[in-house]
Amino acid sequence: MAQPAGTIRPWRYLAAFVGIVAVLYSLVFFTGDGSARPKLGIDLEGGTRVTLTARTDTGAPPTKEQLTLARTIIDQRVNGLGVSGAEVVQDGNNLTITVPGADGEKAKDLGQTAQLRFRTVLGAYDATPPPAPGAPAAGTAPGAPTSPRSTVPSAPGSVAPGAPTPPAAPGPGSSAPHSAAGPAAQPPPGPAPPAPAPPTAADPRLAKEIAQAKATRQSTNENVQETALQQLQCTATDVLRGYDDPTKPLVACSQDGATKYLLGPVFLEGTQIDAATSGRDPQGAGNVINVTFKPEGSRIWGEYTTANVGKQSAFVLDAQVVSAPTINEPILGGNTQISGQFSQADAKDLAGVLKYGSLPLSFATSDAQTVSATLGLASLQAGLIAGGLGLLLVFVYCLFYYRALGVLTILSLVLSGAVVYAMLILLGRAIGFTLDLAGVAGFIVAIGITADSFVIFFERLKDEVREGRSFRAAVPRGWIRARRTILSADAVSFLAAAVLYLLAVGQVKGFAFTLGMSTVLDLVVVFLVTHPLIALASKSKVLSSPTWSGLGSVSKIGAERRRAAVAAMKGA
Repeated sequence: MAQPAGTIRPWRYLAAFVGIVAVLYSLVFFTGDGSARPKLGIDLEGGTRVTLTARTDTGAPPTKEQLTLARTIIDQRVNGLGVSGAEVVQDGNNLTITVPGADGEKAKDLGQTAQLRFRTVLGAYDATPPPAPGAPAAGTAPGAPTSPRSTVPSAPGSVAPGAPTPPAAPGPGSSAPHSAAGPAAQPPPGPAPPAPAPPTAADPRLAKEIAQAKATRQSTNENVQETALQQLQCTATDVLRGYDDPTKPLVACSQDGATKYLLGPVFLEGTQIDAATSGRDPQGAGNVINVTFKPEGSRIWGEYTTANVGKQSAFVLDAQVVSAPTINEPILGGNTQISGQFSQADAKDLAGVLKYGSLPLSFATSDAQTVSATLGLASLQAGLIAGGLGLLLVFVYCLFYYRALGVLTILSLVLSGAVVYAMLILLGRAIGFTLDLAGVAGFIVAIGITADSFVIFFERLKDEVREGRSFRAAVPRGWIRARRTILSADAVSFLAAAVLYLLAVGQVKGFAFTLGMSTVLDLVVVFLVTHPLIALASKSKVLSSPTWSGLGSVSKIGAERRRAAVAAMKGA
């Protein structure tokens, strides 16, 4: 015999919910750093502030349009989903970035221009400093061709991990232009000069340095290129960062400073990148950035790799060579990998900046400064106390009005809170979500939404019992009718939260995000916990009794209606 509509097997639903909770807390404790604490926003925990000073190649102040575009791109890099709690503020010719937490040194990298360009490798040379006069030679002199390194056969759609090409041809115009001997040899490096003050937006000295670097390192004269290769110091900063001319050759260093490169003009711009993601290197240890090109970029990359099998190409980021792999086979389809000495965090950050595009300006970065919480933990405690008092009032009302059903309401809310807490931790790790006071307010509002779902169901049960049905018979019929109302109400709440999230900025986004997430979790709890628990309670003699169920008054009305109906049938 088929079960009546709305009848379920409660233990299956409860087991599914227990499985979800087990998976969530397994991820909390056994992934990431194992911390069981959500990330807090700037207003609650403080953070780190970094000031970026715009610079231009001409020394003139940047335009308002350039600064606005730069602020938008940096905001997308640091706060792509709008829930990390980071702030990017324009202050004159500066951009001030404030990120939550103490680990704000990475915020300095947000100002990198991120101009990714693809160039042909014309020569690769060792950048090891020469030995002091009279000292025995150790290693290879600077400018000497690097020794060949073996390449690994690559899978379709990839290139061999970056390494200088087999014996690179000597520099143009000379059979051995970079020997340690002779007048062209570099003098031993002296003490490091003191770090100059950060350049300003209108800095004639900086403009002169950029022009001089372009005249030497991007010269088409072979002798000037040789001199530039000898004199180039592979340091952490590069005056040409973001300002190299794509139509000319380039003398550049690798990011680790171990190799100097002579590169040809750009054959493919990074603006042709459609998407970028990070991941583990499938061919060995380390991390890679997986790049997908737009249709035009895919065509150019496919034609280039087809015509240059066995040659070396360079992925140049802000005038530094990130990777210089050898092309083992034509790469068609628009997908490739950028390999290098990337940690997992570095690969993720680089994929992020490539995803959102390059900046229209280059920036000089100041030191990171720690900022204190604007509101602090006292405000968080006040918010939690307010939420706790509201929750307590809901509990008292439910116990007084619904009795045993009120106990099920309290249990459902506690389990809902456990799921929400785990989600906060996991979202903090996955998308950088931080909990601020606006988010706390969103969760407090969500308590009312969740309680409303319970009230709708319970009042529908009362209607069924009032019509003369038993508690057990009322549960499946009441659930079918209440379910539609619950879904409709939560759909409206979620739609409002989604619209607010899309249109709002700043902390209001966090409020909308938490409200929408709580609304979805409300449905999970109502369907997998509340309904099954009430179905179990309806089968219990104790919990289904009018005294304990809270349905005593409506049960009397139902009994009277049943007697009246029976009497009417007998009279007929």
